[in-house]
Amino acid sequence: MYRFFVQPQINAVTQKLAGYELLLRSYCHDFWVTPKDFTAVPMDQQMSLSYEEITNIFRDHQDNPQIAFNLNRAQFTDQHTIGHLIHLKKSIPGLRLVVELTKAPTLTDIHQYVALYRAYHIELNLDDVGTDNPWHPAVREILPFMDGIKFAMQNFRLQHRQADLLGSLKTWRAVADMYQLGFTVEGIEDQDDVALAQEYNAELTQGYYYSKPVPYCG
Repeated sequence: MYRFFVQPQINAVTQKLAGYELLLRSYCHDFWVTPKDFTAVPMDQQMSLSYEEITNIFRDHQDNPQIAFNLNRAQFTDQHTIGHLIHLKKSIPGLRLVVELTKAPTLTDIHQYVALYRAYHIELNLDDVGTDNPWHPAVREILPFMDGIKFAMQNFRLQHRQADLLGSLKTWRAVADMYQLGFTVEGIEDQDDVALAQEYNAELTQGYYYSKPVPYCG
């Protein structure tokens, strides 16, 4: 059994709800867990599940908060996946859909597929910059095609790289300015993290300080 959990994304300045990230979970031995293989769940099933969650969210929020949806590199370039996303976008009036790319696609991939995403106003954000997607040529060359980047502070903590966190945060804030990108900081765990994200002019914040991923219940 699968379903999407949600985690709120918060306006860093006003600290009000701006959107939700949808996070796929599977039911295993009486617990909801992160699937080991996201591609094991057919995309048409994921779209059906996400449609249900998004319509529930929009029922309760008349301002239509943005919805973030994760894709890996193979999914980003899969024409069936793109078709399902376009169908989802067209099926829900007012949907602001943000695709968070967990791995940077190649420049060839971008040139081949980005126009399809742009044609239907599906935004593209590069996830986990500084850790899973570090500063290197393959990342730099696709940044002009991105709408935003997401800096995950929790990755530095999990990797015991806290000493690198501030320097990397400063670097990626400068990158966001250079390429005119939206800047999201996740891994917010306390008020000090909120203040840090505000100091570096994040547009959005996300983390356990606000909520762990949970089933949406309105």
